Amino acid sequence: MIKDLATTRDEIDHIDAQIVALFEKRMELVEEVIKYKLENNLQIFQSSREKEVIQKNIARLKNPGLASYLDNFFSDLMNISKSYQATFIPPVKKYQSAPVVENPIVGYQGVPGSFSSMAMNSYFGDVQSKCYKSFHDVFEAIENDEIDYGILPLENSSTGAINDNYDLVRDYNFYIVGECKIKIEHNLLGIKGAKLEDINEVFSHPQGLLQTSEFLEGHPAIKATSFSNTAASAKYVSELQDPTKGAIASIQAGELYGLDVIAKNIENSTSNTTRFIVVAKNLQVRPDASNISIIFTLAHEVGSLYNVLKTMKDHQLNLTRLESRPIVGKDWQYYFYIDFQGNLEDANVQEAISHLGSLAVKFNVIGNY
Repeated sequence: MIKDLATTRDEIDHIDAQIVALFEKRMELVEEVIKYKLENNLQIFQSSREKEVIQKNIARLKNPGLASYLDNFFSDLMNISKSYQATFIPPVKKYQSAPVVENPIVGYQGVPGSFSSMAMNSYFGDVQSKCYKSFHDVFEAIENDEIDYGILPLENSSTGAINDNYDLVRDYNFYIVGECKIKIEHNLLGIKGAKLEDINEVFSHPQGLLQTSEFLEGHPAIKATSFSNTAASAKYVSELQDPTKGAIASIQAGELYGLDVIAKNIENSTSNTTRFIVVAKNLQVRPDASNISIIFTLAHEVGSLYNVLKTMKDHQLNLTRLESRPIVGKDWQYYFYIDFQGNLEDANVQEAISHLGSLAVKFNVIGNY
């Protein structure tokens, strides 16, 4: 005979009351565990212990059909326990901020007139600068103390992430200390007197070609050739003095290298914007810093990324970007990059970072800007 619904709900309420009492008692013991570990300088979070607890409790089930549900239940309970334990870990100022460099030397990829040089001027104003052939060269220059900061494109609103620079930030263990966004307007440039019908080949950075692909598709007679930089392509066309060759670059580059604008604003999107990051050897946190970037790797198991995102939700941290990059030599395993809003001086952020670090195999804060 099936019980009536009211009776069943009463029984569930009675069991829930017992669960609440046991939950509270368990959390009191969890508190005792974290205090003991802190006092005796023991490892705080141990994934092997978590797996042992889950398997031990699954073995106690009378109904094996509930095993996967109990696994989820205890996994969530473990994460709640770790979140609670994190509140007892004293905030450690492990992220010491270096002073901002006065009168810095700034490096960028490309040549004067490039979008990177425009971003540098937008962020730093009138500053001493050095230009380099590649993104890698900019990082090497920081490593060798030739420059104080590098400014590099990280993502475009139309074409997405510029993954080389994500990888370089990780490989060099540098920090993001600032950012700026500039509107990107591409133009077809040629030597004086050249006309659109004269052009049979254009040069530009691969991103410039991607961001103007619709214009190029509309002119199939024009061959698109990749070049190291948009402004460098303008300089090259100026040196060629060939009316059949064009460059896709900024108007400023055209003016700088004496080229005419043959077709203006040929980018695919009128809201074409690139986000640039400022990179340095040491972490620098200004009082008004509101964006945090982290990088981490996770165990290759079900729910590992979910637990990270849930922790951010539990701490009410607004995630603004999530990017993954493959780990070389480990098939189907990834580095994750997350940007979220916050400041390292905030107690809630410190607590969240402590918890996030416990969930990751490797974890680093790479900027607060």
